[in-house]
Amino acid sequence: MSLHVAFRSPNWLGDSVMATVVPAALRRAPQVSRVTVLTPKGLGDVFLRSPDVDDTVEIAPGREVDALRAGGYDLVVLGPTSFGSAWRTLRAGVKAAGFATSGRGWLLRRRLPGAEYRRGRHQVENYRALAALAGESAPEDEPAVHLDDEWRRAAEARWPADGRRRVALQPGATFGPAKRWSGERFGSVARSLAESGHQVAVLGGPKDAEPVAETMAAAGSAALDLSGRFRVGELAAILESADLLVTNDTGPMHLAAAVGTRCLALFGSTSPEWTAPRGTGHRVVTNPVPCAPCFQRTCRIGTPCLEGIAAERVARGVGDMLEELR
Repeated sequence: MSLHVAFRSPNWLGDSVMATVVPAALRRAPQVSRVTVLTPKGLGDVFLRSPDVDDTVEIAPGREVDALRAGGYDLVVLGPTSFGSAWRTLRAGVKAAGFATSGRGWLLRRRLPGAEYRRGRHQVENYRALAALAGESAPEDEPAVHLDDEWRRAAEARWPADGRRRVALQPGATFGPAKRWSGERFGSVARSLAESGHQVAVLGGPKDAEPVAETMAAAGSAALDLSGRFRVGELAAILESADLLVTNDTGPMHLAAAVGTRCLALFGSTSPEWTAPRGTGHRVVTNPVPCAPCFQRTCRIGTPCLEGIAAERVARGVGDMLEELR
């Protein structure tokens, strides 16, 4: 039996990066002859250059059923855990596999119990379990994003190297303000790094305008503003060119780890147990409080989990990590 299997990626950048372990498992399955990845618009670069993927299809808004029908897939493995993702696959007439979450178990041809999708283990482990429904998952599978030279050239044009250590800052977090360390403190870290002779850049997408502005106001001339709208592959290349990323728990954190850049990651409302950067050399900074992790987008009491993390503590951690790279 020869199967054309599609993987419907998650809808968020960070989850899509962590889910790159799924095509790797599908590629190893002897019954799978072709692997296609379907992504929301703008996330195709995560999988585009993967040696495990034959085709990458970005889905136009509102056209997912059409995309599923057009592909001729024998099975679609669902990264999203929503009812809607399974319902749209059924409407397209394609068999679906996934976690039986959100009351959708009856829509799935192959399923894992919803209780197995849990925050008590790393999200990569959840995706490995999902991959085993149609592939051959392996415990050594780790997230990886492959780059091409075009993206690297674009990154170099935006942030030219000058021989100094390079540190990128990611002050935004699309999920919500409960995941964002203050822009003023990011700016303070930027000034400290610049005073130590390092090259500093501030990253962020269109939805990060407020935290980027706060960071740049505090950083002044200490940092280059690299925020804006550009493709994921170019962002990955910028992150690859950095020695270190100082970041909230957000998509670029996972992207940086997947291209081999070390992260100092600040966690507030979410859990490092579930979404810490994968790989070696990373550091996670938290301020344990009784209400964390709450997994809320906003906080009614002023995010003590993040407010308790001093800029000096982060600057020292960054300094220690840069020393380890010498």
